[in-house]
Amino acid sequence: MTLDDHLAALRGCFDAEIRRARNEGIVDLLEAAAEVRSAVTETERAAAMQKFADNPSAIEFLNSLAPQPAPQEERNLRAQRFARVRVAEIQLYQASQVKNGRASANIYGAVSAQIDAAREAYRENFLTPTNGSADYLHAELVRTLANDDAALLGPGYPGPLV
Repeated sequence: MTLDDHLAALRGCFDAEIRRARNEGIVDLLEAAAEVRSAVTETERAAAMQKFADNPSAIEFLNSLAPQPAPQEERNLRAQRFARVRVAEIQLYQASQVKNGRASANIYGAVSAQIDAAREAYRENFLTPTNGSADYLHAELVRTLANDDAALLGPGYPGPLV
């Protein structure tokens, strides 16, 4: 066998190895893409991309596949978060008044200033005539402060905003 024959055989081995490595890379990228598309949380998405951490082009491609929340969905999530935080603040900072309000079936009478302030802020930030948003604040007040019994909010409670 001549030197040219050895070099040709070696070149053939390199080409075969490059094809195999490319195919494995493509398979890995496709698997990561499927994981990114099905990821529910940012943590799952980041874990799917971890194999390509040193490849900015692959990371950019995988990021482009991640589903972006729709504007209305994002707005609803922000409204829900706002409601949970405001009600948790009332529950934390006005604990004794909330407890007395539950006992007398008039939570609104006990913490009306805080509920009204939360309602006004919720109305300003999340309710518009055209967005069709749900009243997550009312739902959270009933769920958290009134233990899922709307009657405990009391007779003076103005009811849902929508």
